[in-house]
Amino acid sequence: MSRRSAWGAGAAVALLVLASAALVHDHTRLDSPTMDEPFHALAAGEYVLSGTYFANLEHPPLAKLLAGTGLLLGGARAPLIPLPFDTRTAELPVHYVYFNAVRPERLMAAGRAPFLVLLALLVASAAWIAGRRGGPVAAVAAAAFLAFEPNLVAHAGVIHTDLAAALGFLVTVGVALAALERSSLALWAAAGVVLGLSLAFKFSAVFLVPVLLLLALARLLYERAPKGRARLLPLAGVALAGAVAAATLLSVYAVAMRSMTAAQAEEAVTLFLRGRQAAPAAIARTVSLTRLFPPLGHYVAGIEGIALQNEHGGGVNYLMGRTSVEGFPGYFLVAFLVKSSLGFLALLVAASLLWRRVRTRAGFGALALAVPVAVLFLTTLSTSYNIGVRHVLPVYPFLAVGACLVVVRAFPARRAAALLGALALLQAGETLAVHPHELSFFNAAAGGPSRGSRWLNDSNLDWGQDLLRLKLVLERRGEADGTNVVYFGGGWPPYYLPRAHVFDAAVDEPKPGLYAVSSFLMAVGPELVATVMHEPARAAGYARLNEAIRSRGIPEGRVGYSILLYRLP
Repeated sequence: MSRRSAWGAGAAVALLVLASAALVHDHTRLDSPTMDEPFHALAAGEYVLSGTYFANLEHPPLAKLLAGTGLLLGGARAPLIPLPFDTRTAELPVHYVYFNAVRPERLMAAGRAPFLVLLALLVASAAWIAGRRGGPVAAVAAAAFLAFEPNLVAHAGVIHTDLAAALGFLVTVGVALAALERSSLALWAAAGVVLGLSLAFKFSAVFLVPVLLLLALARLLYERAPKGRARLLPLAGVALAGAVAAATLLSVYAVAMRSMTAAQAEEAVTLFLRGRQAAPAAIARTVSLTRLFPPLGHYVAGIEGIALQNEHGGGVNYLMGRTSVEGFPGYFLVAFLVKSSLGFLALLVAASLLWRRVRTRAGFGALALAVPVAVLFLTTLSTSYNIGVRHVLPVYPFLAVGACLVVVRAFPARRAAALLGALALLQAGETLAVHPHELSFFNAAAGGPSRGSRWLNDSNLDWGQDLLRLKLVLERRGEADGTNVVYFGGGWPPYYLPRAHVFDAAVDEPKPGLYAVSSFLMAVGPELVATVMHEPARAAGYARLNEAIRSRGIPEGRVGYSILLYRLP
């Protein structure tokens, strides 16, 4: 890439990053807290402002450390956590968000702000990798497909771990690929730092370890020339990266729990694993690790908690009208196909058709981009926790970069630019058409977001993001008083609609009036409450309400795509 073309591509990528950030900022202005965000916000405040780690052991701390930094700069206070710790008197997540030193809107904006930086880094990293291998057209095209990918735009506005995991996967593999190609132990050490940070973002990053090992082994087979010790360099590099990653990971944990005593760390681990129904012997083993080194105990406890959740079932999964606590093997493939834009899917089809023309020139880099995608999709086949396409967000950067490289290698520059530009514009149009409801995006082939509940629900469609929009709609209609709110999410209805009636399924009967019902509760409300919350009376109440709405409810519109309005006559 010439200096002039590099500067031009860099400017184009910068503009794409700004456009993507503008979309994220605009939809988050009216996004109420999603289901998990109050808990993540409280944990973020605890790690940064208190230096303890009692909350949210089921996720590593780095994403929350970033969010907590935003909370600190935004003027939020630390959560009220009694010491010695007691779950009965510790501050609840919703109380932390809605009764803080700053208004909830400011608190959420401050906590979400760092994720815009992660989105910018993701787009820029993909452009860098594509540009180094395919030139300016590949760089700009990869950036365009990721900057307007609706699922990335959606989750860049949420305090969570999924976007961070996508960035960690891409950069780790990118640096490891450079280390393999240059036979550089220094680059392997850098890959170890990035791997450690990725592990500190999300537990699914553990799959990066077999990915790197597979790439090292494949390199040994791909390049047979080196002899003796030189040939073992890839495996030595993976070992070095693993050691550096472990040190980096535990350092991040140490920062999050810097003010925690060893006894408090033991207590946190014990309470968490008991809540996940861990066997006493397993708890004792993890506590022994905590006594050895508290950050190690916290990390192992989190891994064990995820394994137990997968074994026992983490909730009610919904796929195409069916529910299950054991998961659906094909869930994430279906989610990917219906939640990805048609422009992006067309790019993948085009790359598949053109692959035969470029496979002899694809080189080892093509394998490095394909392996993480294969590993991620294979690992989803056995998971019992099917709650959103967000769990496979890391596949998007690899697919975007790989597909763009195939196209630019198959055609002359202008023809490749024309094809990639047309498909990127199609995707941008799809995203703009659904804006500001990117969280509920479904492609046109699936029927669009208005018919998304035929396929999926939960964080794919209704994560509780439209409660503030419901307030604005009801005020505009003059029906903010007395409306029955049946809500699923992280928002707090009395804050937005103090004169509405929050439906209590355990005691309320379906009476005449206007109902604002979360789509997720319409889909699986009774099953969720009966299976996860173990409240049969409340489950029966949701079943009665859903039956009343289906049999005699009069549709009166929707708010976004997650809240449905019905009138019971």
